[in-house]
Amino acid sequence: MARVLCLSSHVVRGSVGLAATVPALQSLGHEVWALPTVTLAARPGLGQAAMLPGGRRATDASELAGMLAALEQDACWPMLDAVMTGYFASAESVAAAADAIVRIMAGNPRIHVLVDPIIGDAGRLYVPESTADAIRDRLLPLADLATPNRFELQWLVGARSLDDRAAIVSAAGTLGPGLVAVTSALQSPTDVTTLLVGKTGLVRETASRLVSGIPNGSGDLFDGLLLGHLLAGLPPADAMDAALATLARVLESSAGCDVLQLRHLFHTSP
Repeated sequence: MARVLCLSSHVVRGSVGLAATVPALQSLGHEVWALPTVTLAARPGLGQAAMLPGGRRATDASELAGMLAALEQDACWPMLDAVMTGYFASAESVAAAADAIVRIMAGNPRIHVLVDPIIGDAGRLYVPESTADAIRDRLLPLADLATPNRFELQWLVGARSLDDRAAIVSAAGTLGPGLVAVTSALQSPTDVTTLLVGKTGLVRETASRLVSGIPNGSGDLFDGLLLGHLLAGLPPADAMDAALATLARVLESSAGCDVLQLRHLFHTSP
């Protein structure tokens, strides 16, 4: 069992952010310390709750820093095996997280750090540019594993386009972390491909069947499964394949549903 500190969004209704990452890690036997960076009544697009008054509350950067400082003062950092970061609402919150991770790494140099740079998709940023800048400049240099989608990778490295496998692999190799899993890297009418890139080049290329009509949260779920398998001792390529295999089962059962059907993480009957 490993202990993982996770900082990302959380939803009351749905399986997005921590509501997907935490069950994924727990299903593989790991202990999770979850700290929401923002809390939504429901995932965006699922009803109107997140848009209504009181339906969204960002964790203030000072509050985030205070929570992390309390854990540090209670001598919790040496207990950790990994830190995972996802969605942040502001550059100040990114800075609070990065400052804490630096201190965690100082006392625990073998700690794993996964950064999912959740900044945008489909050709546009959906966080303030200052937040995206902070993730690039403050968090990614601390990571040994990153999981951007193709648009996020393109934005983070400042590329005009990433239109083929070679360009994506080259860009991932310059991002910083020793391993980069590029999600939705390539897509055909029937398949979507994930590329795992190391410092020496392409480590694994895995195509998965493209499933239409799936609810949000697949990226967060993949993050938890990938890190969970790595912490269990699987080599990176095998960890990615195991994560994608479980993700495929969940997505197949979730097509047309409002939320991801996470029961498949725990091997229960449909």
